[in-house]
Amino acid sequence: MTLTRNESNSPSTPSEQRPGVVERFTLILDAIAAGPERMYLEEITEITGLPRSTVFRLLAQLIDQGWIEHHSRGYQPGPRMFTMNRTKDYSRLRGAASGILNELHASTQGVVHLTVLEGSSIYFLDRIGGAASAAIPSQVATHLPAESTISGRVLLAGLEPEKVDSLMRSGPRGYPRTDLDDLHTRLNRIRQRHGLDVIPRRACHMAISSVAAPITGPDGVEGAISVSCVGTVELSNIAPMVFSATRRISRALHPDAHRQSKSARQSPHAKLGAAL
Repeated sequence: MTLTRNESNSPSTPSEQRPGVVERFTLILDAIAAGPERMYLEEITEITGLPRSTVFRLLAQLIDQGWIEHHSRGYQPGPRMFTMNRTKDYSRLRGAASGILNELHASTQGVVHLTVLEGSSIYFLDRIGGAASAAIPSQVATHLPAESTISGRVLLAGLEPEKVDSLMRSGPRGYPRTDLDDLHTRLNRIRQRHGLDVIPRRACHMAISSVAAPITGPDGVEGAISVSCVGTVELSNIAPMVFSATRRISRALHPDAHRQSKSARQSPHAKLGAAL
């Protein structure tokens, strides 16, 4: 029997093979890694060439696994992408903070740090030193466990408790449940002070007094500023300056979205007494 063209086992016209599951995930991750800070579903769909429904479904799975995060303004890299040593562009944040960090150092004579959260660690973007610099062990472009630093705890306090659990458990320590309970207790106190945290000299084995506050944006906490001073200082004077500095940076980054309330401006004075 002779097969006709329509009966043949070969297709009449060549067609491209459908991408496999791994290839589709890779296309999406590559698009997000190489793209701007945040991307919408439509942008990812256009870049990858995949069906919109497929991209949406795979994005949901990547969110569940911590590879990406979703906010009201789009998708962005998640903590797992940072653990793969992806270099993120923090130039806008550093540019908005640069002059304010120098002003804060001049006003407090302390060591000023600008940090961000990467996975379960903080990353030091900037450090303005001074006379106390040698006594405070911190370095730019290094990581430290977030829960072990005042800036890290401020950054963690800006997250939902469930997200904190996920980050801590996926970190190198694995973080036991008892330690998580203690950490959440401390983070709740920070949230009650509108994100502000303080460590008086008497509570630090290195006799360092520190204050930290978050830099916030429309999608939550984007970074933190801390000031550390050797010896006894008036934290009640420094805390409002740190709080004000973070609000100024937030306004510079998001001038249209930032709406600072009167109660937020007064909160460092009202809440600091209970912290010391």
